[in-house]
Amino acid sequence: MEKIYYNKLCRDNVPDIIAAKGFECEVREVDHDEYKREIVRKVLEEASGVSNHLGKESLLKEIADLVITLDAVTKEFGITDEEIDQAVEKSIEEKGGYEDMLYLTWSADTEYTSHDHGRGLDD
Repeated sequence: MEKIYYNKLCRDNVPDIIAAKGFECEVREVDHDEYKREIVRKVLEEASGVSNHLGKESLLKEIADLVITLDAVTKEFGITDEEIDQAVEKSIEEKGGYEDMLYLTWSADTEYTSHDHGRGLDD
């Protein structure tokens, strides 16, 4: 039997879905500290799923998965909808939204911070 190792948090019904297809899997219950680390890590996986789709139906499925994961994160860390709304408002005040559809090609601002790392330097 071939095994594919995922080593990641999975949704509650995934083991049943795998079994219904006639396959085996191994799951384990994680403790609270590991869950906290893994649910945050799961956000990146789900967000990358969104970035790989452009059609409305596939985007909707991936966005739903991301929202479910973000809901789990906010629940785990005790973040309220009001706190999120306030943080969104503050972020929009500081950086704006995406209405102007701007694409940053380069910047000489070495103090600008982003989770996306620059793709090289050009002098």
